[in-house]
Amino acid sequence: MGLLREKKPHSFKVVIAGGSVAGLAMANILEAYNIDYVLLEAYPHIAPQVGASIGLLPHGNRILDQLGLFKPILDTAPPIDSFTFRTRKGDVVATHKGICNTFVERHGYPIIFLDRQMVLQKLFDNLPDKSKVLTEHRVKHVETNADGVKVTCTNGQTLAGDILVGADGIHGAVRSEMWRLAQEANSDVFPTDEGKRVPCDYGCIFGISGPCKGIGPGMLNSVFREKDSFLVNGGPEHRVYWFYFFKLPEKLYGADIPRFSKEDEAKLLEKLRGENILPTLKFGELVDKTITSNMTALPEYIYSRWYYERILTIGDASHKVHPIGGHGGNAAIESAATLANILLKRLDKSESGKLATADVEDIFRQVQNIRRDRMQHLCEFSHDQQRTESLDNSFHKLKALTLLPLADAEDATYNFSCNIPLAEKLDAIQVARKPKLIPFKNELRSAPTSRGAVGWVLIAFYLSCGAFVHYGMWVWSSHYGLRSQFADILTTGIFPQDPTFRLKRTYTGIGWIDNYLTFLSAAYMTGLNDWDKNFGMLQMYFLGMLIQPIAVWTIEACRKRHAMTPMAMIIVWFTFVQWAGVGIYMPIYYAVFTLLSDKEPYWWPLNREVPIASAHALLPANIIGYVIPTILMFVPWKNAEATQIFEALWQPAPMFVPLLTVLFALAWSRRNPDQMAAGPKQATKPYADVPLLKRIYLITGAMGFVLHLYVVCKLLASSDPTFNLRTVFIPDFTPQPKALGEGLRALFMADFWGFYIASYVWCCAAVWDLKRVGRTTVNVGKSSAAVLLANIVLGPGCAMSAVWYWREDAMAKTTFDDIEVQS
Repeated sequence: MGLLREKKPHSFKVVIAGGSVAGLAMANILEAYNIDYVLLEAYPHIAPQVGASIGLLPHGNRILDQLGLFKPILDTAPPIDSFTFRTRKGDVVATHKGICNTFVERHGYPIIFLDRQMVLQKLFDNLPDKSKVLTEHRVKHVETNADGVKVTCTNGQTLAGDILVGADGIHGAVRSEMWRLAQEANSDVFPTDEGKRVPCDYGCIFGISGPCKGIGPGMLNSVFREKDSFLVNGGPEHRVYWFYFFKLPEKLYGADIPRFSKEDEAKLLEKLRGENILPTLKFGELVDKTITSNMTALPEYIYSRWYYERILTIGDASHKVHPIGGHGGNAAIESAATLANILLKRLDKSESGKLATADVEDIFRQVQNIRRDRMQHLCEFSHDQQRTESLDNSFHKLKALTLLPLADAEDATYNFSCNIPLAEKLDAIQVARKPKLIPFKNELRSAPTSRGAVGWVLIAFYLSCGAFVHYGMWVWSSHYGLRSQFADILTTGIFPQDPTFRLKRTYTGIGWIDNYLTFLSAAYMTGLNDWDKNFGMLQMYFLGMLIQPIAVWTIEACRKRHAMTPMAMIIVWFTFVQWAGVGIYMPIYYAVFTLLSDKEPYWWPLNREVPIASAHALLPANIIGYVIPTILMFVPWKNAEATQIFEALWQPAPMFVPLLTVLFALAWSRRNPDQMAAGPKQATKPYADVPLLKRIYLITGAMGFVLHLYVVCKLLASSDPTFNLRTVFIPDFTPQPKALGEGLRALFMADFWGFYIASYVWCCAAVWDLKRVGRTTVNVGKSSAAVLLANIVLGPGCAMSAVWYWREDAMAKTTFDDIEVQS
């Protein structure tokens, strides 16, 4: 990969302590950036075999690819191609194949598992000047001054540089020296008891064994057990990489965290010999074929501060995470890249090629600010993954043994994928542009951000809308005197506006249903029969303009990302809406939506998708389920029986839409089995559901515009001073008795305005969401004004359809060819 800038030398020198993955990655990056360095390794060999293996995830491989190292590593080891999750007996809980292709299609790179020694050797071999790597140079003492650092090693040699990067692990000397210097300077930047805060819940024996039957190259096996677990991977040359993770009897901290001996290791391995990895493979066979192994405690901690003056720690020295998710080594590479990116930019601006201590500390502060929150998340995420695989409690057992078998390959790989797109890269080296289903953050129009406090403000606003509508409909309306008027109608069966129009009392023969439908008939007939023209017009506009929201909400219920969330239970939401009011419950729906949709993985194009069968079913389901019943309800039938029957049939119409969607999707899938078996999603193949969904938005939006045009034109053309835009849409909430039609209009008006104000804000938030997750650059203020104008000119239903039409394309986009955002 080529540099994106002219390569020029810098007189600045970095001293790297530790020949770890973090340290050697740092050296390779500095070499690429033409920044001088020296690397100090404590041991005699740069790539010792200590029994460790490493998983290189797609974001780590992307940086290695920038350095020209990905292909040599890929040539060494086969990618992971299957995930199998097992019980303690070795029986399969779930298995997924084709994982290599899944990750390449998603992220552009596979997962590779190999000896840590092999990775270290590749990193070392890639350095052109091996004289800059000094073995048997263990850091003993560090001094800092205004110009740089001096590092004294245990062999008596002293080396100088501008900064010191500690990549020497959680027990390394650099952090201890950094703390000592701060203490001697009476600085309080480090908590005095931080060493005692480091927690440890788990221990591990890890090793490498020779070939074992049933564990082939590229096969990953996770064995779920109570309070412990196995992870067994097949690697190059049929090697087997294995981990046994176990929970300590109690959480330990700091100096109390144990250091295990070879005797401890041998005793535990002997105890585990009879445990199953596969039904036909005991752990004892792996033990017998062990090439090398080690036993260690697994502290998990993100240090509060990673730097002091001219010293910075990276990798395990600053962020130590549980190894079960493979994030440790990849995170170390990311931190090295982050430091080099910021350092290079600052050096390019320095005429002398040197940096003052204040500038250095500012660079280190930026590194920590960029990396710490992500590392805290990865630490918590990895810890929870271990709790799940060791069946730590009932919830984790449910996830591992009940929900996981129900998940498809995409869901099962989420644990790996969800933390990849927000990764760092090398800003000054070109990135190979590969088609991928999930873009990295630098491939979006801007890096995704959280809603932060604004999200809670939106949730509070939506809930307030629902609360105000409830108050307006069911509390304040008591002033209108509707109760007595309804009582008279329900008692006598006679409407005061037309004594010949008799109230229908029997619909199904089921008492409580008939009573409810009779009550609704008493409420709806005043508008449907045009006894109160203002209420009738509002009723037609309001209920007709629900066509578009119902279509949108049903589509949202079908999206992959809403499976097993409240958003998928749209029939329940619609039931509540018909029971008490759309303006009460759909703002609550918006609040739940806001709560669920903050995180970046929610907005992945993969998670946006609607199953193709549902996409085909949605339009006819909406038309037959809601559009036709709504039209039939407003037809001016000539007899009371027909009018009330079609009004009663309309009441469950919103619930018909999701039910018909399921039925029509099932029928479509049976007629088109070839399309249902389309295989894994490909990055170069467009989403088949998008044109179908856009057609729904277009057709339902057109319906909304026609209705809006009809109502507005009719009211503008009216010469009746008691029948116009003001008398229909401007509420009269005065606390006094009203005629039946006027009181019902006021009640409906609370529902109408509360719902549409909340929906307008939801549409504006939808635009903002796409901007904050990097999928558009539109001006949110101007867009909100445009949405408001569309509500007025085109109608609120058409406006919502238009927003969702634009939103669908923005969410489905996987590449933005005109940009390369630098993270």
